[in-house]
Amino acid sequence: MSRGIIFSVGLFALTLLAFLCIPRHLPVTSSATGHPAFNAHIENGQLTLSGAVASEEAKVAVVARAHDLSKNLRLRVTYNLEIIEHGQAAGWEATLPALLTQVATLQHHQATISLSGQTATVKGAVASTDAKTKLLHDMASLLGTSVHVQDQLTVASAGSASQANLIPATQLPGAPHASRAQVQAGLDEVLRGEHIAFESNSAVLTHKGRAVIDKLVPTLKRAPDAVIEIGGHTDSYGDPDYNLQLSRTRAESVRQYLLEHQVPNRLTAVGYGSTRPLSQDRTRAASKKNRRIEFRVKEER
Repeated sequence: MSRGIIFSVGLFALTLLAFLCIPRHLPVTSSATGHPAFNAHIENGQLTLSGAVASEEAKVAVVARAHDLSKNLRLRVTYNLEIIEHGQAAGWEATLPALLTQVATLQHHQATISLSGQTATVKGAVASTDAKTKLLHDMASLLGTSVHVQDQLTVASAGSASQANLIPATQLPGAPHASRAQVQAGLDEVLRGEHIAFESNSAVLTHKGRAVIDKLVPTLKRAPDAVIEIGGHTDSYGDPDYNLQLSRTRAESVRQYLLEHQVPNRLTAVGYGSTRPLSQDRTRAASKKNRRIEFRVKEER
């Protein structure tokens, strides 16, 4: 038998061996499959996030909010959130950071908010029937009509020693109204890392832009006496007069959207064009940063 034939037979045998054996020993990379599902559970000082979402962005946002809450509530945070490969995002994924904030209104010893399909379930204890109604209303406002909120809340008995810890003091019945600084801090917290987006060169809100505004609705409704200025800002490209008009119409679009959602605050829309940039850099990132909607709590006159 010639050396060439021997070499070819040997090479074929090695290739066949590699095909049959080596893959069994290679590490397997897996990702979640199926539909998005989310669960946030508080028990014994621990906040646990679990489930699967359709994007890394959604995962990062909700984990970041969990760590923010843990500082105030003195909770330990653990999470096991997977990314669904080629998954389609659920409509409620964008609301997860705001929904986590709702966990803070429940008794910290044990509370759960979970979402799957078109159903959101909330479990835990609240201080009063009014607090329960408010929490369910706020969740419904965040999630919209396409998601059913399943109520598994209980009302704590009067005089309970832990009742004072059920909801923040500014929301307790008979508590004084939140100060301007507190309302501003609440709005800034919701908007941190968020961007109210519009169609290009238009005052038409995108789906994501509306979702961000939806997160602000509960905060505004908790402070109905607050006077809010909605400021529109653009980047420095283009005609200044056009930018001024665009910023004004965008601010007005946000104002109208809030009014349609029964926000009781006195709202004013102001356009600043490109006169108040956050960054002077001439980069794409700086331009995106400068194109924004800002909310400012004004002194009532």
